[in-house]
Amino acid sequence: MEKKVSIIIPVYQAAKYLERCVESCLGQKGINADELEIILVDDGSTDGSSELADELERSANCVFEGKGDKSSGYIVKAIHTGNHGVSHARNLGIEKANGKYICFVDADDYVSESFVANLLAAEDRDNATDEESTVIKTNSPENVEKPGEISQNCALDGYEPVIIDSTDTYLSGLNISGYQYIENSILNRNTHVWGKLFLLSAIRDNHITFKEGLTIGEDLLFLLDLALLQGKKKTVKCTGTNGYVYVDNPEGAMKKAFKESYLDEVVCWREAEEKLLGAREYISEYSFVSVAVSQIMTALLVAGKLARTDEAERDKDIETLVISKVREQVSHALKVRGAFAALEFGYKIKVTIFRFNPKFYLRLYGNYKSQR
Repeated sequence: MEKKVSIIIPVYQAAKYLERCVESCLGQKGINADELEIILVDDGSTDGSSELADELERSANCVFEGKGDKSSGYIVKAIHTGNHGVSHARNLGIEKANGKYICFVDADDYVSESFVANLLAAEDRDNATDEESTVIKTNSPENVEKPGEISQNCALDGYEPVIIDSTDTYLSGLNISGYQYIENSILNRNTHVWGKLFLLSAIRDNHITFKEGLTIGEDLLFLLDLALLQGKKKTVKCTGTNGYVYVDNPEGAMKKAFKESYLDEVVCWREAEEKLLGAREYISEYSFVSVAVSQIMTALLVAGKLARTDEAERDKDIETLVISKVREQVSHALKVRGAFAALEFGYKIKVTIFRFNPKFYLRLYGNYKSQR
């Protein structure tokens, strides 16, 4: 039977955190147990996560079956695959999901007991027709850097003019189009898929998937594909409620020693630009400034990650590759009128030093970080 919501949890080397994550999902209130399923996709873990996923499936389903109709189906499913990365795991979860909506939770994070119910509360807001049903329902974007007005070509029809401020609630209660979502949310650093509900049929019917082979940035491209598909249709609903707890994991991907795959973030922002160019007539020019700023910042983030590796231990071929890729990305982004002016002062200094002497920048940045 169709569930209301499928929670997809990619699992890789997460034995320390997985039980807490799953228990938080099982503790949801405001939604019946038989309307919810949790899909654990083990991506070839070797730390006991695989066995723990099976145990969580058994224990949760025993409790569930004792309470109601067994024909309702499992509330927890454990799926095992080889180590192919988080994108593959999420795509497999999408393939196996039975919910009207899906959401993604990282195994080292957890959610509040009202997380799902709060997002579902937006489903019937304003009595939307089937054509206007929610494709993406999201908490208001976080980490908005600068206040300003919504650009004229994506004005919120039917609403008073909205002022974007530095809080996380400026889109709360609004139904917006895919283009508006791109400009006012995705390009305001809301580039993660957690904390959102997605209409499963919209993803499957349009063959939208996470790009496999990327280790960083796959969320951004997935969101852009789905939002661009919506275009002018107001199929995105925003709510100011927040129940997702992001855990800053010291063992997370961006906290490990430098790997060549960190360059994926440079690649994904170039791909993002290419996707947006196809909708240029509907998206403000300042959005391309925002993309250029993100290209610069992420490129320098990659350079900074390399800089924190001891110079004597660096692979010189990797260093040469990173300098080349970062320099090319920064030069490309600076061709966008207004990009340099839009950078924060600190990044203007970083760009200037890196362009003048990349190796000096790496040495300077590495020394600075080592003293902190």
